[in-house]
Amino acid sequence: MKPFLWLAFFALNSYAQETFKLTEKNLVSLSPETSPQWDSIEAAFLTSKAESQQLHDKFRPELFGEAQYAETRERPIIQFIPVWSPTKNAQVGVRQAFRGGVSVSAGVGTDQRSAMTPSGTFRDVTTTTARLDLQVDLWKDLLGRLSKAQSESASFNQERAELERDINRKAFAVSIRRTYWSLVANNEQIKVYAGLKNTAGEQLKDARERLRAGVTDGGEVARYEAQVASREGSVLYFRYQHEILVKQLKTLLPELQSKDIVLADYDIPGMIQTVLACTGVIASQPQVPLDFTRYDEVTQLLRKTQKEQGKLASSYDNVDLKFVGSVKSTGVGSKDNGNGVNQGSYGSSFDDMQDHNRTGYSAGLQLVIPLGKADTRQTQELLAQKRFDSQVGQNDALLVNTHQQLVKVIRLLTDVVRAQKENTDALERRLVVQNRKFREARLSVNDLILDQDALLNSNLTTISTQLEIINTIFDYLVVFTETPCEFNRI
Repeated sequence: MKPFLWLAFFALNSYAQETFKLTEKNLVSLSPETSPQWDSIEAAFLTSKAESQQLHDKFRPELFGEAQYAETRERPIIQFIPVWSPTKNAQVGVRQAFRGGVSVSAGVGTDQRSAMTPSGTFRDVTTTTARLDLQVDLWKDLLGRLSKAQSESASFNQERAELERDINRKAFAVSIRRTYWSLVANNEQIKVYAGLKNTAGEQLKDARERLRAGVTDGGEVARYEAQVASREGSVLYFRYQHEILVKQLKTLLPELQSKDIVLADYDIPGMIQTVLACTGVIASQPQVPLDFTRYDEVTQLLRKTQKEQGKLASSYDNVDLKFVGSVKSTGVGSKDNGNGVNQGSYGSSFDDMQDHNRTGYSAGLQLVIPLGKADTRQTQELLAQKRFDSQVGQNDALLVNTHQQLVKVIRLLTDVVRAQKENTDALERRLVVQNRKFREARLSVNDLILDQDALLNSNLTTISTQLEIINTIFDYLVVFTETPCEFNRI
C-alpha cells in the first residue's frame, strides 16, 4: 500500500504547478536570457566580436622570453676546441606591430657557459646582448594599407554584428508574440468546436427521446452520435495543438517550464483594430521607409566591408618587400683570475657593455615575388564581390518586397474577414430557419448538419484569417523593427 501512496503523492506534486496567466505584455516582459535561441543570437555576435578583437590584439605589445639549460659529457673532436658545458641561455623583451606596416622589438639576452681546455679553465663566461630590431614594409603594406583594410573590415563586421543582434533580438520577441496569438486562435477554435459539440449533444439527447416516442428512427440517432464523436475528436485535436504550442513557448522561454500556462482574457477585435492602425502608418509611406528599419545600416556596412575586402584580395599576389634592421650592444664577462681560470659573471658582462662601446648594427632587405598566383587573386576578388553583392541584393529585395506587399496583402485579408463575417451572419440567420424547419419535420437531419458544418467552417476560416493578418504584420515588423505604431510598442 505504501508504494501506491508514494506514487499518488508524487503524482499530485507533479501537477501542483504555479499558474501563469498568459497575456502578450507579461509574456514579452519575461527574461529571454535563459533561452537557447537567445544564446544562439549572442553567440553569433560574440563570434564576430572575438574575430575583431583578435585582429586588434595583433597590434598590442607583448612580452616574450625564454630560458634554456644544457649539460653534456661529450669529448671534443679537436682538442683545442672546447666542449662548453654547462650552458645557460635566457632572453626577455617586448615587441609590437603597428598598423603602419612597422614592427619593433627590444630585448636583452644572456649566454653563460663553462669549459675546460688544455690552455685553461673557463667558468661562467657570460655574454650579454641588448638589441633593438626594426622591420618596415616597403611595398605590400606600405604606410599600413593592408593593416588598415583588415582593421576597418573587422570593425565594420563588428558593427554589423551588433545591428544584426538587435534585429534578431526583436525577431525573437516577435516569435514569442506569434506563439501567443497562435494560442489565442487555438483557444477560439476549441471554443467553436466545444460549442458545436454541446449543440450536437443536445440534439442527440432530443433524437433519443423522439426515438423512444417513435417519432424518428435509429438512423437519425446514429447520425447525431457520429456528429458528437466528430466534434469531440476535433476538440481533442485542437487541445493537442494547444499542448504543442505551449511546448514551443516553453522552449522559447524556459522560465515557464515549471508553470501551468493559462490564457488570460484577450481582445481579438481590439487587436485587429490595432493591427489595422499600424498598417495605416505603413501605408502612409509611399517609398520604402528606411527610418523604420536597420537593414539599410547593415547594407551600408556590407558595402564598406566589401571595399576593404577587395583591397585585401587584390594584394594577394603583390610583391613583398621589407626593410630589416637591428642595433645591438654586446658585453662579455671573462677575466683571468691568475690561477689559469677565466671567471665570468652577469654583472661583469653588463659592466663591459657599459664601459666600452661595443654597439653594432645590421640592415638589409627581404624580397618575395609571388609567381603563378594571379588566378587565385582573381578568384578572391570575384568572391569578395559576389558574396557581398548577394547579401546586399537580398537585403534590398527584402526591404522592397516586404513593404510593397504588406498593404496589398493586409487589404486582401481584411476583405476576406469582412466577407467571412457577412457569410457567418447569413449562415447564422439561415441556421435559425433550418432549426425551425427541422423541428417541424420539414428538413432532414443531414441537411441540418450540413448547415451547421457550413457555419463551423465559416467561423474557423475567420479565426484563421485573423491570425494570418497578425502574422503578416509580424513578418513586416521582423524587417522594419522600428515601425512607429502601437502594435510595435508591446
